[in-house]
Amino acid sequence: MPGPPARPGYLVLERRDAHGRVEQRGVLGALSLHGSETGHVLRHQHVADPDVRLHTRLLRERHAPVEPLLLAAPDLGAFLGCVEEALNRPPDRTVATPHGGVQRLWAMGGAWSRRPPALPPVLLADGHHRFEAARRLHRSHPAVLGDRLPALVVDHGRHPLRLAATHRTVPGLDPHRAADVAARFARVTELPAAAPRPVPRAGTFLLTGKSRRWAISRISPVTTARRLRFLPSEWAELSAAISDHVLLPILCEDQGLDPVPGYTERYPADDEAGLILPPPTWEQIWSGAAGGTVMPPRTTSLGPGPLPGLLSALPR
Repeated sequence: MPGPPARPGYLVLERRDAHGRVEQRGVLGALSLHGSETGHVLRHQHVADPDVRLHTRLLRERHAPVEPLLLAAPDLGAFLGCVEEALNRPPDRTVATPHGGVQRLWAMGGAWSRRPPALPPVLLADGHHRFEAARRLHRSHPAVLGDRLPALVVDHGRHPLRLAATHRTVPGLDPHRAADVAARFARVTELPAAAPRPVPRAGTFLLTGKSRRWAISRISPVTTARRLRFLPSEWAELSAAISDHVLLPILCEDQGLDPVPGYTERYPADDEAGLILPPPTWEQIWSGAAGGTVMPPRTTSLGPGPLPGLLSALPR
């Protein structure tokens, strides 16, 4: 649960797009590393140990994170008053965003820092590996890192975050051969080369590579059940689980490749072999986070995330 930093207080943020529409409003403060244990911070994705170890090393070297975590609050609660108070006066700083919008910042001290209100449970939208790395480092070396991390809590109820999938790339995969193999246990349809790049619907994946694309759907339930039998039953409906434990292992095994993909939030380039995933639903995210059945690593891409250098804007 976000609480008061030792100093310097809170930072209210408002971000608007190039048309002047509000994309994001929220509060930058400090997040207790014990929030997941108390139920105040809901995590919706598993973490991968190699990534956690990387972030642990970075935290140990820097003694502090470079960017804040991103948290989604269905309701800002009493902190809504903090945001409204800020909006009633000119911002302390205004910066341009990369896509022609603007971000406005207000420093909020005083009573907001001395007696911060509580927040309802919030969703950890981005930064699962950094959060887990900080928790482990604090437990083992508390002198290296305190028990809080900077975090941006956004008003998801009024200005929802963008939800997309994280896609996969597979260096060395021959997409033509992969499409032939996929046709043995799924329906495979090649798409016209000039067709727009769609977001696949639930149950459909796009295999891309060498400037060609194939839709993979109706994956054999027998194949899926066999490959997912040791994983949570809820994962049978999740595209990332089917991608990482059904599709990619079969396609890579056929070509003698290690089924460890790269991850990207964009479409793979024409010369990259990749798998475009359909996004999960918000209902799946919230129910899994609240029920403890979190999703596979790298399932979602939630944003917009904090702009680089946001921590430097905190008042000193």
